Amino acid sequence: MANTQTGKAFEYACLISLYNRYSKLNINVQIVDTPQLNTAKNYFYNLPKGKQNDYIKAGVAGVKIIDLLEPKLQFSNPSSTLELTLQTDKQGQKGDVRDVLCIRNDKQYWSIGLSCKHNHFALKHPRLSPTIDFGKDWLGHPCSEQYFADVNNVFDPLLPYINSKTLWDKANVDKVNDVYKPLLIAFMNEFKRIYTRHTTDVPKSLVKYLIGENDFYKVIDLEKEKATLVLPINFNKSLNIPYQTHKSLLKIGTPKLPSVVYHIGFKKDYDESTNSYKDSDNTIIITCDEGWTFSMRIHNASSKIEKSLKFDVEAISTPDSMRYFVEPWE
Repeated sequence: MANTQTGKAFEYACLISLYNRYSKLNINVQIVDTPQLNTAKNYFYNLPKGKQNDYIKAGVAGVKIIDLLEPKLQFSNPSSTLELTLQTDKQGQKGDVRDVLCIRNDKQYWSIGLSCKHNHFALKHPRLSPTIDFGKDWLGHPCSEQYFADVNNVFDPLLPYINSKTLWDKANVDKVNDVYKPLLIAFMNEFKRIYTRHTTDVPKSLVKYLIGENDFYKVIDLEKEKATLVLPINFNKSLNIPYQTHKSLLKIGTPKLPSVVYHIGFKKDYDESTNSYKDSDNTIIITCDEGWTFSMRIHNASSKIEKSLKFDVEAISTPDSMRYFVEPWE
């Protein structure tokens, strides 16, 4: 099963785990029927029975942690309904990475969200192409004509292969030197241009884009370890809110957003043949203040040559105030 399908199956497992937890407490809880719910449900039930059980165990472990952190899930106005719903993929493209929403909409709207990941810690998977304006989408400032000219210089020689749907391994293309590296150089040059002009807001915008605009809980199913990791992201201080006298048993910190980009450049890989370090073929590092460092690996997401390439983004380091919680499966 593809990564997208397993991810959606785990979203369904988390949603069902939330429903089971709170319906057993005689709380008025409702699952909102949507097309994305039915899609995730189908992926879940296409898994082997053993996998289904593991996904549910992972979801239950994650809900155990979140239950300790979010009093409003359990305690509320008696007439309130706890609604559980899955978001569309379009929301993620807009900067809202939450997959599962828990909503109360009585006297005052309240919600928390979960970003559900199966066996990986990656953040977003944004793309670069001749038509994607990463400056506008990521940082709020459009890319220059020079950037698009540089990107077109990378993709124009690939057009015959793109139109004929040629596989990468069948094309006469040096993927690293003709595609990956010049595309990353164009990206880094443009990032520096935008940062030079908009020093104040670019670091914050970058982190909010890569991590997520809204506060949420990242719930990661660690299959090999048979445990679930929960990482609260609380930029806007909307998590961990008490209800009357009911308070969280644990305090969630509020990480500081960066104000400076110290460095953007190729990752250095060790070369045993020369006993020295050289630039990576496909990965760059962005280092900011307040403890933020990101790794961004470019790659072809398909075996066919397409008119875009995908980033895999990971947070190498985060502020100390971002603490995660781990719960073993039962």
